[in-house]
Amino acid sequence: MRKLYAIVCLALLSNAYKAQESLPYYQQYLLDGDFLFNPAQYGKTDEVQLNLNYQQQFSKFSESPNVQSVGINANIFDRVGAGISVFRDSNGPISAGGITAGASYFIPLSSEGDRKDQFSFGTSVNFYNMNFDYSKINTEEGYDPLLQGNESNIFMVYANFGLAATYRNLFGGVSVNDIALSNDQSIVNNYEPSPIKFFLNLGYDWHVGDNIFFTPSVLVNLNTNSTRLIDYNLMATFFNDINSFSFGVSYRAAQNRFDNQQLQIAPVVKVKFNKFMVGATYNLGLSDIQDYGGNSFMLSVGYNFDNFINRRGYRY
Repeated sequence: MRKLYAIVCLALLSNAYKAQESLPYYQQYLLDGDFLFNPAQYGKTDEVQLNLNYQQQFSKFSESPNVQSVGINANIFDRVGAGISVFRDSNGPISAGGITAGASYFIPLSSEGDRKDQFSFGTSVNFYNMNFDYSKINTEEGYDPLLQGNESNIFMVYANFGLAATYRNLFGGVSVNDIALSNDQSIVNNYEPSPIKFFLNLGYDWHVGDNIFFTPSVLVNLNTNSTRLIDYNLMATFFNDINSFSFGVSYRAAQNRFDNQQLQIAPVVKVKFNKFMVGATYNLGLSDIQDYGGNSFMLSVGYNFDNFINRRGYRY
């Protein structure tokens, strides 16, 4: 196991300053965190939406990777939305964090209330910092020159753009994330920006009764490193005028020019009590690494406040 850990650390060290990733995505978008990846979702409702997530990977490791995020967004003026989020990502000797802030604009697609039919576009800027702690690398030969680093921090600025729409229970979106605004060439001082990511999602709320609907959806994550991740989701929701209960499953697969692989299958549960939301997923890994590292899980908590920022409300 010590050899395996050393190999992993060497791999991380050799690539730490060649590529960085901003907020890793899991199932946040199924737990009211879609605005974390698409700025066009800022202010999509008339309430002030608060969302908190905690994700832990490889539960068998003593220092398992984990990600925390906190975000808030609201309709702030007429058809204008805005949002801000903070995240922290810890993975052994590597720790990263970022602050994202942006705005959106909405156009009604019908005269119906509740903002069910609307189109929006938005943009945001992400201020990202990564740190590598060389003191956390434990090997038999601590003075190996490959493990002696001089620089331990990287600061990057990224831009994100997004489009989103809902119409007659059909919803979809496109977002382009991690467009480097600093160190934007392929390699500058041994730094390489995170590959640009493209998120495409499409889904439908299929109402089969007065208090139940099913939601099949798909999310595709493409990037400029020619890697493709695809999520296939199916959720069922039981609801009344105040509360709702949703459960379902998310299946993820990956493909690049070298291989295709099944990554995980994740049961998803989400409960809303009036303005309060709590959700959870448990990621059952389908690759061999789960035999050594274990599975992962995510917990999510949210609350929808009455809109104290824009009391006049959304302008139709």
